[in-house]
Amino acid sequence: METRIHIIGLVVPDLTDTHFAEVSRSVARVMQPNGYTVLISNSEGDPDSERQAIHLLLACSQVDGLILASAQPAGETALFQRIEKHKLPYVLIDREFPGVTASYVGADDEEIGAVATEHLISRGCRHIAHIRGPETSTGIGRSKGYSATLARHGLKAARGYVASGGSSDSDGYAAMCGLLSVTPRLDGVVCFNDAVAVGAIKAILEAGLEVPYDIEVVGAGNVHYSDILRVPLSTIDLNSSLMGERAARMLLRTLESKEPLPPEHVLIPFQLVARESSKAVAG
Repeated sequence: METRIHIIGLVVPDLTDTHFAEVSRSVARVMQPNGYTVLISNSEGDPDSERQAIHLLLACSQVDGLILASAQPAGETALFQRIEKHKLPYVLIDREFPGVTASYVGADDEEIGAVATEHLISRGCRHIAHIRGPETSTGIGRSKGYSATLARHGLKAARGYVASGGSSDSDGYAAMCGLLSVTPRLDGVVCFNDAVAVGAIKAILEAGLEVPYDIEVVGAGNVHYSDILRVPLSTIDLNSSLMGERAARMLLRTLESKEPLPPEHVLIPFQLVARESSKAVAG
């Protein structure tokens, strides 16, 4: 008798981002000992590519479940309705979609933006810019946290202080080049993630300015190289491994249950990691 292969799909927006690479490793560490092969698809942050990947997974009768860090714009739920129509169990991770009844594992992104901004304010920064991420719950939430924290301290973002970035170092570099011409000159910048922060630091240094003495920088993700950069990067550690583990165990419980389980909503704790880019260890 032919043995059935048990498969789950994992779709992430960027496997070169060590946050999602660590999430993927953690999912595999949980699922493989329980008899599941993990098929990983990299959507490269493109909603159309993601839809195509999901279409292929739905067409495969051997796929038992799905973990999805979706690249769909916030509020766009058609893809999830399609998954539910196929009765495929799935868990959303990292990116949240209000109104979708699936289980979710992620972080409080508004609080992440707030903590990063609060850190720069505590260091004495008063002209703080923000490089936004994509129009997902992570990008929107971190931007809201930035704005709310400035308002709470009676600070205003000068015109042009919020730059539409993205999620890559090249996005951060381009956005920072634009921010460097804003008046009054900024003294701090909250970046969507660490890759964006790396690009921002490159632009600052190329302009003949110093990090952290002229401009302080905070990222998010605590990627594996953050502490060995030319200017070690202050960042938010997202507990990526725990995020992947919790999502995998959540899906595993659903797959093993004989009855439908109510959706869960889990927020993973995060930590500020202060390094030299915000003067934490500056002499």
